[in-house]
Amino acid sequence: MDANESGYRAPVALPADDPDRATLAGLAADQTRRALGKEVELDLQAVDRSGHWAVVRARLLDPGGAALSLGDTPFADAAAAGGVSDLAVVLFRLDEGQEADGWKAIDQAILPTDVAWLGWPQAHGVPSQLLGIGG
Repeated sequence: MDANESGYRAPVALPADDPDRATLAGLAADQTRRALGKEVELDLQAVDRSGHWAVVRARLLDPGGAALSLGDTPFADAAAAGGVSDLAVVLFRLDEGQEADGWKAIDQAILPTDVAWLGWPQAHGVPSQLLGIGG
């Protein structure tokens, strides 16, 4: 089934008390820390789910809530040139028997300056509505 065809559940925002929300936020934080090579905090903008897919969108902060500094990261030069955002978007798929609680990171956009997830429906089969790019 094409990701844009009917049959996929409409995306839902996971409430703060949903255990999947906490798991996904923790996994997204881990992905982001690995990419940046430093500790960060996530200011969650959205943790949404559609069927066996989920996406986490967050603004990145330094520990303690300070604005994100990238001086000692692989993104230092791009940051100095103004070529980064403070956003992280991580796509997950629920695969029973895989990583933590079955959620597996499928793709990510760390500090993007464009809509880096625009091709994810074609590349991974994720419903475009979950990513906010479909109707």
